[in-house]
Amino acid sequence: MRVIVVTHPTPKDIKKILHIKDSDQIIAVDQAVLALYKQRIKIDLAVGDFDSLPNQGILTQLHVVRLNPIKDVTDTHQALVEAMKMNPDELIMMGGIGGDRVEHFMIHTMFFDEFPMLKMMDDHSIIERLSKGLHEIDSKEYISFVAYPKAVISLSGFKYDLNEYLLMTYDPLCISNEVMGEKGFVHIHEGSILKIISKRDS
Repeated sequence: MRVIVVTHPTPKDIKKILHIKDSDQIIAVDQAVLALYKQRIKIDLAVGDFDSLPNQGILTQLHVVRLNPIKDVTDTHQALVEAMKMNPDELIMMGGIGGDRVEHFMIHTMFFDEFPMLKMMDDHSIIERLSKGLHEIDSKEYISFVAYPKAVISLSGFKYDLNEYLLMTYDPLCISNEVMGEKGFVHIHEGSILKIISKRDS
C-alpha cells in the first residue's frame, strides 16, 4: 500500500506529478486539506492543529487527528507518524519543499533518518535517501547528491564521475551533476546520501 502525505506548500496540480490510485491512502496536513478539496482528491485522514485552515467546516466530513497548537512536533512530522501506522510499502510526501517557511523545509530533509523509505516530491524536485549498494539512475534532469551524514561513493555514467570519494555533510562537490548516457550508476560503499532530482528549466 502507498501512503501519500500532502503538506504545504502544496503543488497546484498533484495529478500531473503523480498518478493517484484508488488504493492510495492520502493524508492531508493542515491547510493541505483545502488544496486537496479544490483539486478533487480524496482525503483519508487529516492531521494538524488547523491554525492555517480558514474554513474548518471542511473537517466535519473527514477522519481527523487534531493536534494541540502547543506541541513538540510539527504537523507534518505527526502526519508521517500516522502514515507509518498504516504499514505502507511506499511513503511519499507531496509538497513541503521550499515555500515561505524555509525552516520547515530544512526539518523535512531531516525526516529521512526516522522515515528512510520517504520520498519527497513537488513540481520541480524529487528527494529520497539512498543507502549502501548500487543504484541505477536514468533521469535526464539535474542530479545532486548530499551526504546523509557522510558516505563513500563512486559515480559512473555521469558528466562528473567519482571513485570511492568520501562525501561529507557540507561538501558541495556533487551538486547539479548529469547522466551522460542512458543510465548512470551510484555505488554507495559506506553510509547513505540524499539523491535530489531537479527539473531543468523549460
